[in-house]
Amino acid sequence: MLNKFKVLRSSLSLMVILSVCSACFTVFGQDLVPVSDITGGSSVFVFRNSAKASKKYSSTSKASRTKAQRLESAKRIKTQYETLAKEQPRRARSTVVDPDKLPPSVRTMPKDQASRLFAGVGEYYIDQNDLENSVNFFRESVTLDAKNKKAVDGLSDALAAKGNELLIRDQAATAKAFFLESLKNNPNNASALFGLGEVYNELDQADLAIANYEKALANDKALSEIYLPLGVLYFQKGEIAKADELLTKALAAAPDMAETQLFLGMIRLSQNRNPEALAAFQRAKQLDPENADVYFNSGEAFTRIGRTNEAIADYQKAVSLRPKYFEAWRGLGGAFFDAEKYPDSVAAYKQAARLKNDSGDVFAALGDAHRMTGNIVEAQSNYDLAVLFMSRSKDYSKDEIADIYSKIGYVIGRQCEINQKNFVPCQWPTAIKALEKAVELGGGNTADFANLGWAYYNAARIDQYEKRESDRLLKLQSAKTNLQKAVATNPPYVEGPLLNLGMTLTDLGDYNGAVDALSKVVKKEPKWVFALNELGIANRKLDNYKEAINNFKKAIDKDPNFASAVYNLGEAEFRSGNMGGAKQAYQKLVKMGQKNLAAQLELITMGAVKK
Repeated sequence: MLNKFKVLRSSLSLMVILSVCSACFTVFGQDLVPVSDITGGSSVFVFRNSAKASKKYSSTSKASRTKAQRLESAKRIKTQYETLAKEQPRRARSTVVDPDKLPPSVRTMPKDQASRLFAGVGEYYIDQNDLENSVNFFRESVTLDAKNKKAVDGLSDALAAKGNELLIRDQAATAKAFFLESLKNNPNNASALFGLGEVYNELDQADLAIANYEKALANDKALSEIYLPLGVLYFQKGEIAKADELLTKALAAAPDMAETQLFLGMIRLSQNRNPEALAAFQRAKQLDPENADVYFNSGEAFTRIGRTNEAIADYQKAVSLRPKYFEAWRGLGGAFFDAEKYPDSVAAYKQAARLKNDSGDVFAALGDAHRMTGNIVEAQSNYDLAVLFMSRSKDYSKDEIADIYSKIGYVIGRQCEINQKNFVPCQWPTAIKALEKAVELGGGNTADFANLGWAYYNAARIDQYEKRESDRLLKLQSAKTNLQKAVATNPPYVEGPLLNLGMTLTDLGDYNGAVDALSKVVKKEPKWVFALNELGIANRKLDNYKEAINNFKKAIDKDPNFASAVYNLGEAEFRSGNMGGAKQAYQKLVKMGQKNLAAQLELITMGAVKK
């Protein structure tokens, strides 16, 4: 008989406050967040990682060199080689012959004599930088006498010089033929080797580029300008130690090269040597203040060491210099998120999504940012896109996708609060499907079972409200099964699923089981007033008024404005025969402005509390 009387679960206003105070519920990486149900009660959702955000998707450092940088590198290597060759010739040269002084009888001379003269003319033209004529005369010399080594080496040099001339004019494909011919004549020609390395670098054939750079250095150790492009290629291949060695040498040889500072800083980032990386980027900013990549990577370094405002400034500079810089917009979104500037985070992530509209991690992060602004509907929309694109890519694990499905289930549940106010049905069946997917992909993650039980419990509350008794019981059994699986593993956050299990058992009529579960919750989390209230409800169902009254009083002591507990205390006091206690509860409800609850208590006591 007494169980037919109304008891109230935790008030909606209290749950709204608690749901934004996730730090109050953080336990070993998981966050427990109360979610209001249709009766104003509160069940607890377990975030698999953090209630603030899912996995932090860090931006990937840009490790590529621009065409302008590659061309400039080719110029520097060519200039260095020519300077070194003047100081210390790299080959034995033929005697220079002025073409105007060639004897008319040269064509009738013995071939070896004519070969030497033509080689001399080749030397003359190479000194004049007339490479076309130089190549022609050296070729003629070699044709006349293939054993004329000075001519063969001269031809190799002229061909290499012509190839490098074409290379710095951005004609890599044409230059390649000259380098290959040069190396047929002299396989150890460092000038042709580094030129061919540049060609393969331009063609994104990293292994061939590295091989030729390495051969060039092996044949001419003084070519320090090769350290930079070769070091970058090793960095791109993930051979960090080799890249570090080469770029450290490049920096020692030319400390004021912005590009070297940039790439060495990126290596330091990859080694998690963040202060050193930042120092390199700061120097690069001074040397090249208009380089967007420098500011992007500096933003990454500031993010790593927790200097969020400075990271924001650098990301903003990067996108101002390069408005379509996807990685920088993504980094900016993350930095704003870390700074808890969620509307700004949404704006930055939206820009990133416009630039790359199939990035699963951007849509996941955008969903998090929308959720933190309270825009739950937009959060769900972006989470849906995240799982769509993540599922199509091999870059994401099943567990990462499961985490997003878990978030989808949560935001659908949170929408129920909004839907109730607008007389729109709650979408718990959709939440259940999402959380079932999380269980399927999550590989036995305890939080997934806990949350699936949470969704079934809340769906059962809707069935109860709409008087679908058979559906309600089926869902409560599913809730019980999943919550028991979660509790059985005794996770660090066990109080969350235990609370939900206790409430489920109450609704199933297993009041002793509910008291046992809820007693464990309040023992572990004595500040959870809503758990105390639920324990009071379970004891009240057992007609254990003394314990119920004690539970409700403890809840009120911790939160004097906890209206549901005040109402429940008054009802329990009345049933226990303590009319004075019931009157005090009634008067408190009136004083609190809770007219509806006061009227309900008055109705139960047949007006006695008002007299």
